[in-house]
Amino acid sequence: MFASGGRALTGDKLPRSQLHLDHDAVLSLLAALSHELTGLPLLRIYWYDGASTGPNAAHVALAYRPSLKLRLGQVDAHGQQQGVDALLVGDLVTLAENRAMCDAVLVTGDDDLRVGVERAQALGVRVHLVGIPPARENQAAALVQAADRVRELTIDELRSFLSLAPKR
Repeated sequence: MFASGGRALTGDKLPRSQLHLDHDAVLSLLAALSHELTGLPLLRIYWYDGASTGPNAAHVALAYRPSLKLRLGQVDAHGQQQGVDALLVGDLVTLAENRAMCDAVLVTGDDDLRVGVERAQALGVRVHLVGIPPARENQAAALVQAADRVRELTIDELRSFLSLAPKR
């Protein structure tokens, strides 16, 4: 959300510190998207992120939200997330195997998730892919092709939860 969202709003890739994510607004939008795309009640929102030294204040705040499961991978010395995709794929396949869901709504563009998407689909799950505009530039073509349905956020939807951080 940060990298692609910042680029969509400003035309540049900005560090997270220069962006403000309104957690209430994004969680509300994700719940609404889930209902729009599936027509089903929301099981829960899984929030995936990386952390270099454990959860930060935003992670802790998210962890206490109802119907939200925080899943943290690592961030390496170069600022790259490690293990986040594996957590998401693991949860996607486990929920599908346990028949805990029939639809999954994913906000991602990473082709590393395609194998998990296809495994969940083989178990009967419909996968709805949500993209940050312009989605064609932010989502791997093979992942888009694998999804059952694709929905691009509008710029107004993006602005409803992501903005430039106030200067300190």
